[in-house]
Amino acid sequence: MTKQSRPWLIASAVCALAFLVRYLLIQPPQIAHQCDAGAGPWWCAIRLAIILSYSGWGLGYASLATCVLALWYRRVLFGALALSCGTAAIVLYCYEPGALAMVVGALVLVRAQNSTRRFSRPDPDQNA
Repeated sequence: MTKQSRPWLIASAVCALAFLVRYLLIQPPQIAHQCDAGAGPWWCAIRLAIILSYSGWGLGYASLATCVLALWYRRVLFGALALSCGTAAIVLYCYEPGALAMVVGALVLVRAQNSTRRFSRPDPDQNA
């Protein structure tokens, strides 16, 4: 795994984790019925926290905040953070801010990776 591909793989892993949470923990009716009674298993609190994070637009606000950070600092770290948060927000029902954060994060990430590659020292083996 190269240094250039690491942020993209992390964003893909966050997206896969968000899909797992959505389709294995939030949407199945049998899991929802176990947590409805209030005296469900220990993981019902985690499920409720995840549901509250997107129903109260917390995940959307976090996506917008990471989007602003990525635009302000224009670094690989903040681009990857906005991209990851945006993909999770899109999967977990916060479409508009998630899409904005995902696009801005991807653009900042590409630009930041391109600028670091442009100013890096050339490989001496290429000239031979």
